[in-house]
Amino acid sequence: MNPYTGPMRQTSLLLTSLVLLSSSLFGQYNDKGAVHLAIGGAFGAYATEYDQTISFLGIPIRTTNDGGAVTTTVPIEFQYGFARVFSLGLYVEPGRYIDSVDTKENRIMLVGLHPRFYLVNKDRFAWMAGLQLGSTRLTIDDVAGAGSPKSEFRGAHFGLSTGVGFLFSDLIGIQVHLRYLANTLPLTDYELNGNAVALDLVDAELRARGVGLQASLNFRF
Repeated sequence: MNPYTGPMRQTSLLLTSLVLLSSSLFGQYNDKGAVHLAIGGAFGAYATEYDQTISFLGIPIRTTNDGGAVTTTVPIEFQYGFARVFSLGLYVEPGRYIDSVDTKENRIMLVGLHPRFYLVNKDRFAWMAGLQLGSTRLTIDDVAGAGSPKSEFRGAHFGLSTGVGFLFSDLIGIQVHLRYLANTLPLTDYELNGNAVALDLVDAELRARGVGLQASLNFRF
């Protein structure tokens, strides 16, 4: 009998066990108990509708404008796997909103929940589809306008997304998502020359609907 047969067999069994254990821990891109952290950049293009009603001497004057806008944001997201085919996430997405006449200082913030479904779930690849359900805050500071008007809009957004994820190792990878997002944003605060204007004199709503592309660095634990 070869004296090395026993130790070699034990070493082989140990290596096989380690491989099987690693496969069970990281057998799929998403699994129950998996944690995903992601940070990246996103670009969006939107069609906008702006309705405004100003009361002058008790007479309402309404104007409606159609336009366009783009956003550049930094999505930061946490996802937790409740099952192999489903995870639930929270996201914060600060950035800049640029309308068709870029003479304003515009800031945008999105926060919300992101249910995600894994249509294809391999060890290093996933095809995903999800929803975005949350709120949007948009601040428009028209420093070049008469009276330096400042407007703040807050409302709900609803989104659909689909994308793919690739893992370079068990820990790190990238994700790329295509998104549709619809925002309905009533005017909540309005200022002229630094003074608040009563909203019973000014009523407005901004609606923005469009598509975006997001790329993120993803960490899986």
